[in-house]
Amino acid sequence: MNHLSSYLNSIYADNHLPSSLERRQELVREMQVLEGKTIHCFTCPGTCCTQAANSMLITPIEALEILAGLKIEKFNNEELQSLKDRLNETIKNYRLNVEIYTGKKNASGFRKTYTCPFFNNGALGCSLSRSSKPYGCLGFNPQISDDNGMSCSSNTSLLENREHIFSAAEETVNNQIRKDLNFHWMKQNIPQALLDVLEKIKN
Repeated sequence: MNHLSSYLNSIYADNHLPSSLERRQELVREMQVLEGKTIHCFTCPGTCCTQAANSMLITPIEALEILAGLKIEKFNNEELQSLKDRLNETIKNYRLNVEIYTGKKNASGFRKTYTCPFFNNGALGCSLSRSSKPYGCLGFNPQISDDNGMSCSSNTSLLENREHIFSAAEETVNNQIRKDLNFHWMKQNIPQALLDVLEKIKN
């Protein structure tokens, strides 16, 4: 499975799943409305993207769409290795591959914080396009201008509405991807999820 775009297109067509951007459109529109009011992340140090607060988990379809958004099919060997090194470095630095025993049966659900490998310090912000950014990231925004992330919160109504519209198709798609790529996880931290996909779609 070396061609990510053809695999994704097949997944979309077989399951009547709207495009990556269409499933994020309302979240992106809300960000644009806030930006029109000068409520944005451009001057924030990126608290929600760093170890201070970030514990984002993504689904298989989100992982595939992030890689498609990065246009990895155009990467040469050096660029691909650089991406893998960055992902592995994040996993190592934040011990994302080490389970923590909490004394509970659901210990594997413990969410570790980590600085996202796609975060660029300060105003440069996230290097992922809005058409492929994780849903949770798109839905988490400031509420007032220039407060360095202190007012940021999730727009639960928008996220729940998106989930209501697309959850059935996405669940089917995620299960298909898990079967096709032999994944045992439903959600995974960003760097580990992307590495898992890269192992399957690249020689």
